[in-house]
Amino acid sequence: MELIDSFKDLNISDNNGTDVVYNYLNVFKNPNNLSINQIHLERSWYELRKEIPADLDMSRLSDQEINKRFFERKTEIIPALDKRWITKNIFHKYEQYVFTLKQEENISFITNNTLFIDSLDFFLTCNYHQFWCTILFQPSAVICLRSFILHPIPWYQTVYLEDEYADVYNTVFNKFLCVYKRLITFKESQSEYMAEEFGFKKLIEKKLINLPIVISLAFVYKNSDIDFVNRLTSLYFNDTSQLDFQIREVEEMVNQTLIVLEMIGGHVCGFDDNAVRVPISIKERPKVFNLAWIYSVVNYLLNTLALLNTLLQFYKPAIEICLNKGLPYRMPFTYINVYRELYEMLDGREELKVQKELSDRVFDEINLGRSEFVDVYHIFISYCLDKTLEAVGNTKQQEPIVETYLKLLTTALEDDYFICDYNMKYNVATQNEIIESCYPLDTTRTEFIVSCINKFPRHKRLQQLSSLKKQTIEAIFKEFRPPEINEEIIEPQPGPSHVKTGPDDREIEIMIRDIIDMFPHLGDGFVLQCLEAYDYNSADVINALLEENLPPHLCDIPFDSIRIPPEPEPEKPSLAYRGKKPDYDDALQLLRDKRDLQQLKTFVLEGVQYSNDYLYDDEYDDRFDDDVPIKVADNPIEEEICNPNHEELASDTSYSSDEECMNGKDSNLENNGKQNSRANSSKMNFCEDPALVRERREARYRSKESQPHSFRKKADVVGKPKGQGQEENVQKARDKKNVHKSSRANHNRKGGAQWKRNRGMIPS
Repeated sequence: MELIDSFKDLNISDNNGTDVVYNYLNVFKNPNNLSINQIHLERSWYELRKEIPADLDMSRLSDQEINKRFFERKTEIIPALDKRWITKNIFHKYEQYVFTLKQEENISFITNNTLFIDSLDFFLTCNYHQFWCTILFQPSAVICLRSFILHPIPWYQTVYLEDEYADVYNTVFNKFLCVYKRLITFKESQSEYMAEEFGFKKLIEKKLINLPIVISLAFVYKNSDIDFVNRLTSLYFNDTSQLDFQIREVEEMVNQTLIVLEMIGGHVCGFDDNAVRVPISIKERPKVFNLAWIYSVVNYLLNTLALLNTLLQFYKPAIEICLNKGLPYRMPFTYINVYRELYEMLDGREELKVQKELSDRVFDEINLGRSEFVDVYHIFISYCLDKTLEAVGNTKQQEPIVETYLKLLTTALEDDYFICDYNMKYNVATQNEIIESCYPLDTTRTEFIVSCINKFPRHKRLQQLSSLKKQTIEAIFKEFRPPEINEEIIEPQPGPSHVKTGPDDREIEIMIRDIIDMFPHLGDGFVLQCLEAYDYNSADVINALLEENLPPHLCDIPFDSIRIPPEPEPEKPSLAYRGKKPDYDDALQLLRDKRDLQQLKTFVLEGVQYSNDYLYDDEYDDRFDDDVPIKVADNPIEEEICNPNHEELASDTSYSSDEECMNGKDSNLENNGKQNSRANSSKMNFCEDPALVRERREARYRSKESQPHSFRKKADVVGKPKGQGQEENVQKARDKKNVHKSSRANHNRKGGAQWKRNRGMIPS
């Protein structure tokens, strides 16, 4: 029988389309219980001979003879961990779930992850020898495992999965944990094991263990299997062979966190003109409102803080690195600005009702992110408390730690929302008591911090929410909505009607000069901030300076800082109309509106006391009395009440210039007339009788007419021509004219008219 005929007799269709299954033969033997990396195994196989006799009759040969004639057996000794031991297998990658899409749009999540589960099953069912050969020498196996580490679903997002999506992810979650447990468990039995140093080194080479992977797995599994997380973190951080490399990795992660916080703040609140932009995994802020973009920002910020929290929780030296780089001092500012801007973007948006499911996720992750901010900040404060307690009795060692603690609280005190949220979850007063119990601290600084927190309206609001609903701060965080981040509206409280205002600029300047006279080395800018801190009480400021007991935030200010005056505000354009404009349909309706005149008339009539004792006498005609100078009112008290132009009339000296030429006799007559008029008139009359006014003016005019001609002669101010000298009376007349000449044109007719109007002589 020829060989080609035997091939023709084969029926390929007998397999019925099923794939050929490759079975792994367990060839691992370790009778001496050596480490797997020290074992060499014998590998044997058969190859077709190159030289076969041409006249060989195969029909007369048995199967054993055919194998012996056609095939040659070969053997070799190779290490137990070698790529020649791996079997053929296809490894599938993990499919990420996109939460910004609808559930039906993530159908590939189920189909692809079902194949990914089969790959995980292979890792769990193969023996120890086959598992490590696949991990070390199959690149697709490493890619398969790393695909899940790069895109796991955090514990706070698993609640969004439903039905078969939740079932698939739970299966992936549990089986992947088992695979990684097998990875870091280097000994399965007495004969199947390897040295821990060797296995850990291989995992680092394959990039299955590094700082990002360790922190990511710790973050994902710390709530479900803390033993696995402790084993993984201790395995990585206790390795002293690469201590410098680990520190550099931690510093790089802290730097990356700082960059992410800075870039998120820039994307949300806007970048400065000279800011350096570093690309991160979120897009530029869209010009049109996009709820999916907001969710990506919120989720990115939450994941960043959650990973930082995990790093600080399982690697304590990272706390000192963060403090040295100033990370905690940046957090309150980012907390206030980013979340306030996000709430303002979401406030009143119709998309929140249209995309209800996505909007609920946005608000949930905003509240969780705020809680992560508070938790991370508490890690730094707890670190200071622990270090202070460890160094009890050594005040020199405690002093810098306590100063760091006070600096953290003072920094948070500048942002009232953050410090109040922190105080609600971790009581600051209790922490201060711990510090004061083990360190001789000046209680003024701690009491100042607590008093400031208690005075914030935000603190009172949180107290009301906590007391009324009887909930923890985590529950309060979850129920916050956009109105809660807005400025609190302080309800009016009963109190005195007179509100005490702050000192004016002149008084503040006097206070600053007085303090600088006592402390010449201080700058006026520093003194001004001290006055602001002590509510402009200069005595308290002087006492604090003498006792060197200033608040912590003033200690950071240079004592010789100068005061920089604020830039002048640009002039506002003058408006033709100010205030609320009345509603008129046209100009005619505006002209017909006499409400203002009616109100003025009513006001005047209500203030006038009507009397019928004197009737208005219009027989006297004063049209030709323009030359008569108008005198200021005789009654000064009455003038202050009734005459709004009192200053104008008093400053006009033209009314009294002629009176100085009168002799003593006429002056006495006029003074007697004034005394009689004051005796007859009431001091508080709103409007004097015009008849009495006219009678008094007529008597004054008649007295002037009865004067001799010499007294009524005008003073000589012309004199002789220039160059011939002037007489003494001319010089005096000129000086008198310069002193008493009118300061206003046309002899102030407006003042005279106003004087008449105030006394009812001209109808309004």
